[in-house]
Amino acid sequence: MDTPDIFQLVEANRPLLEKYLYWAEGVTDLSTTKKYIEDRVNSGLEGAQWLKFVFEGETVGVFGIKSVCASTGEAEVGYWLSQHAQGKGLVTQAMEAVIHLLRERGAKCLVITCLEQNKASIAVAERVGASHVETKPNYLTLDGNLQDLFIYSLALG
Repeated sequence: MDTPDIFQLVEANRPLLEKYLYWAEGVTDLSTTKKYIEDRVNSGLEGAQWLKFVFEGETVGVFGIKSVCASTGEAEVGYWLSQHAQGKGLVTQAMEAVIHLLRERGAKCLVITCLEQNKASIAVAERVGASHVETKPNYLTLDGNLQDLFIYSLALG
C-alpha cells in the first residue's frame, strides 16, 4: 500500500494542495490517508482508475480517471503533483496517454474541472486542447478564498 508515501507527499505539499483541493485538509495522518486512497480506488464510479505518479523512482503525485460514463461517453480526470515535480511535463504526458486510452475505449468527451486560481491545472487543460465551457460561480472556499469552478471539455470522438 502506498499510504506512507502519499501521506508524506501531502504533508510536504500541504500549503499548495490545500489551496486548490478540498480533500487535502482532511488528510492528516496515515488513517485518513488510507481512507483518501480507498475512497478513490473503491469509488464505485464506472471506469474509475487511480494511479500514482512516479518520477525518478519516487512517488510525486496521483492521477485518476474519476469516471467514464458508458451512456454518455463522458470521462473525467483528476490529478495532483508535488511542487518539486511540477513544470516537468508529467501531467501533460499522462493526459496525452489517457486521452489515447479513452479514445480506444470509446469515450466521446474528456472533462477537467479545476478552481479558477489553479493556474497549473488550467494550463494543462488548455495544453491538451480542452476548452473552457462552463464556470460554476462561488463553488468552494479554500485557503480563505471563495473560488469559481472552471469546467473544461475536450471532444474525443
